[in-house]
Parts: sequence; structure tokens; C-alpha cells
Amino acid sequence: MKKDNFDVAHVHLKILAVDDTQMNLDLLKMVLGNGGHTIITALSGEEAISSFQAERPDLVLMDVMMPGIGGIEATRRIRALDADRWVPIIFVSALSHRDDMVVGLDAGGDDYLGKPIDIILLMAKINAMQRIAALEGKLQESNVQLKAYRDNSERELDMARELMEHMVAGSSTPLPDVELWLQPAANLGGDLLITQQYNHELEYVLLADAMGHGLSAAFPLVPLVQVFSAMTRTGKSVAEIVQEMNTRLSKLLPVGNFVALTLIGVDRKNRRLEIWNGGNPPTLLADSAGNVTHQFKSSNMALGIMRGDEFDATTETVQWTDECSLTLYSDGLADAVSVSGVEFGGEAIVAAIYGKNSHQSLKAAITAHLGGKGSNDDISLATVRLK
Repeated sequence: MKKDNFDVAHVHLKILAVDDTQMNLDLLKMVLGNGGHTIITALSGEEAISSFQAERPDLVLMDVMMPGIGGIEATRRIRALDADRWVPIIFVSALSHRDDMVVGLDAGGDDYLGKPIDIILLMAKINAMQRIAALEGKLQESNVQLKAYRDNSERELDMARELMEHMVAGSSTPLPDVELWLQPAANLGGDLLITQQYNHELEYVLLADAMGHGLSAAFPLVPLVQVFSAMTRTGKSVAEIVQEMNTRLSKLLPVGNFVALTLIGVDRKNRRLEIWNGGNPPTLLADSAGNVTHQFKSSNMALGIMRGDEFDATTETVQWTDECSLTLYSDGLADAVSVSGVEFGGEAIVAAIYGKNSHQSLKAAITAHLGGKGSNDDISLATVRLK
């Protein structure tokens, strides 16, 4: 059957005609054959099932009352044989009571025609089925193209994810007093968590959250990793690193795109913190008991928005004396929605980090909040213990 043509006037079908009376089959063969259709005949339900498997017809005209396997049961078995392909089945029967029609349609039939056969009505029904079949063919063709596109996109995303993971792994140094957790919402996320150490004294922790999802969100993270890797290895200040990152992104990103970023420099020898937060939720400073004593809120624009001298790389610095900790997180954590539609929120975050093991407590709290449901946005969490 020609599937890609919606003008069905010249579409020729392969039709399986099933009837236990040869004269009825001869009539159908003559009338439908004159219309250019190819007719296959079967005198029983058993023969109909066998012919359907062998010939793969485009349409079936099925008698109901036949010895052995009747038309209703034959239709059920035919539907079970080829569940992935829709083939119109029109019942042709002297049983024209409403209940008989309902039984036939419930068995998998698509239409019902009474005997004696009205040839004009039969041709009209066949033409109607042709139009539906043409639409079905177009839909199947579109589904095949869509699946090929989706499979190709998934392969590209897998490759991009692996490249990103290798790049991050080669540019990051795990730190003993820093715990990281990143839960992407999709195959390729737009969040970045990365750490580095310089001269065993200065540590860097970066949390970035790019606008959007998928490949478009992951793209601007590549220059961030490159700048971070190069400049942290030479001990550059947080302000210098952020300035260079913004310079790179402002040249690359289209207008309206941006990357929220928090970058922290930890000088453990002098117990000094340097923090720059542009567009991310506040970084929480908590004492040894988990009480939040200060919030480093975003006081800057996200990267990629301001260009040149307009960009402000001013950082916030603080000294610590007693044991404490820093908690960084992306807005995907605060905005995570439970099955009942409730956002996790900032208050729940402050409550969850109360205690000795704030990182694990917060992970457990957000996991319980989601209740096995995936998040709509990437979730990033970093905890820095300051002894």
C-alpha cells in the first residue's frame, strides 16, 4: 500500500476477503478487482489467520458466522499477531443487531457492514479506511524519523557527558574536607561542581549553574573548567579567576544567556575565606553545631551578562576562628518539588544542616522530600569543613 500519498483515489490495496461462501467471495473479487485492488480470499477463520500472516494485507473483510473459528475469534487472533501494525478490519455479516456489532467492534473490528452487501456503501467504507491508513502510514513514518532523531541526540549527549566528565576529572583535585554531591536532572546537566588545591595551602571550590538544560547548558561550562584549571594551579585570587571567566563567557554566550556561579577560596593556613557569588542561592556559614551564623548572598550579576568594566569581581572575605562549615547549593535544591507539589525551600535547608553531619543530613532530607521522584532541575551541593 502506498503510505505517503493522502490522495487515496489511486491507492490500490491488498484486501483479504473472508467468507465461507465461495459465491460471496467471487462477487467481492470481481467488484474490488475492478477497482484495481488485489484480492486474497479465505473460506474459514483458520485460513484467514494463515493468509493474514503470509500475505500481510492492507485491509480485511471478515465474515462473522463461519464453521470452526468464527470471524470474531479470527479477528482477535489476527490482532494479537500484528499488534504493532494497524490493519483495518470490516465485518461483513447478516447479523446486524446492535449487540452483534458491539461484540465485533470489541473484538478488534473497525467497522460493520450488513448482508446483503451494499456495494456502494462497501466502497465508501474502504475509501474511508484508505484515508485512515494513509494517515497511519504518515504517523508511523514520522515516528521512525523521530526515534532516529532521538537516538542520535542521545548518542551525542552521551558523548558530550563523557567528555565533560573526563574534563572535570582532569581539572579537579578531591579535597579531604570538602564533600560534593551533584544530581543531574537529565543525561547531561548544566550544573558544575569542581575543586582544586594550590601549594597544599589554598583550596578552591566552584559551583556553577548554567541557564537552561542539556547540551545548551553544558556548553558554557567548558570554558569555565578551562579557566578554573589554569588559574587555580597558579594560585590566582578568586577575583582574578571570576574576572577572566566573565570575559570568556561574555564573548561566547548569546545575549540573554548566563551562568550563575559561586567561587570560594579557602586559605586554611591563615583561616581566611574569599567568596564571590553571582546569581546563586546564599552560601551558608554554620558553627560546629550546625547553626547558621552568616549567609553570603549573591551581590553580583551572573557571569556572561555584564561586559568589560561593567562587571564587578569584588569578593567578600571573612576570617574564621572556631570550627565551622560552609554549605553551597544550586537553586535546583531549594526549588525541588515533592510529589505533593511542595518546594523544599531555604528554611528546610537551614533546618537540615543543623547537627554534626550537615552534608549527609541535607542529602537525606532532599531525597526524602522528593520521595523517589526525579527533580526537574540539576541539584548541586557542596560542604566545606573549616577546622
